[in-house]
Amino acid sequence: MKIAVLTDSTSYLSQSMIDKYNIKVAPLSVTFDNGDNFIENETIFAPEFYERMKTSKTIPTTSQPAIGVYLELYEALREEGYTDVVAVMMSSGISGSYQTATQAAEMVEGIKVHTFDSKLAAMVEGAYVLRAIELIKLDYKPEAIIADLENMREQTGAVLMVDDLKNLQKSGRITGAQAWIGTMLKMKPVLKFEDGKILPEEKVRTKKRALKALEQKVLDQVNGLEEFTLFIIGGDKKEDSKWLYEDLKAAHPDYNIIFSEFGPVIAAHLGSGGIGLGYTCRTITEK
Repeated sequence: MKIAVLTDSTSYLSQSMIDKYNIKVAPLSVTFDNGDNFIENETIFAPEFYERMKTSKTIPTTSQPAIGVYLELYEALREEGYTDVVAVMMSSGISGSYQTATQAAEMVEGIKVHTFDSKLAAMVEGAYVLRAIELIKLDYKPEAIIADLENMREQTGAVLMVDDLKNLQKSGRITGAQAWIGTMLKMKPVLKFEDGKILPEEKVRTKKRALKALEQKVLDQVNGLEEFTLFIIGGDKKEDSKWLYEDLKAAHPDYNIIFSEFGPVIAAHLGSGGIGLGYTCRTITEK
């Protein structure tokens, strides 16, 4: 038995990790109002994306990989001698990637695909990929890997802060936002992932209070866990993610904290000023 790991591009793993472990990545794309289409982290990266978004008249749209992309990736792994694939996908509550990957898995022959709905995105999704790789090294069978990821998912989550809800509301990625629209003047929306969907959590006055709210909500979740990892996911306002990292490290120098950044697809939904803080009940390392 030879097991591969596949994910979509919104897990935002480093290229060194992708290369080291031969992780297959199904890329999502973004399209601007002038029709320009880019594959995230292949033909456009976050800095250029944020610059282009400033001058875009409308919110960029995003597209999941076509079913043929997954089929080609599965077949390529089969040709490389893999017998099984653990496919970690972004939340089915905000994208059809998981469903498409699962449909392709039912169509491919000669290799068995085990799909997993992370119910999250960005580096917290990537944590499941790194965990799966660790378990493969320990000779876990695919079914045992999926069972471990499902158990891990019970104590994994993320909260977000955005400057406003415009991008998320217009793209349809947030539930229950309508009551907040029009009442957000000088307020910072704090959001949460719940059962794979993005939901409003609270409105906080001033950015610093919002960042502290993210901290407290995540620290409350990991309180009492024997082991855990925190994930800071930064956007274009790098001073915010830097402040959050330094504040957490100053208060908890022994905590395992991984720093990452949003890529173009998730940034298209969060807009400028987005930042995330996630957690999981496993010790995750980027080695």
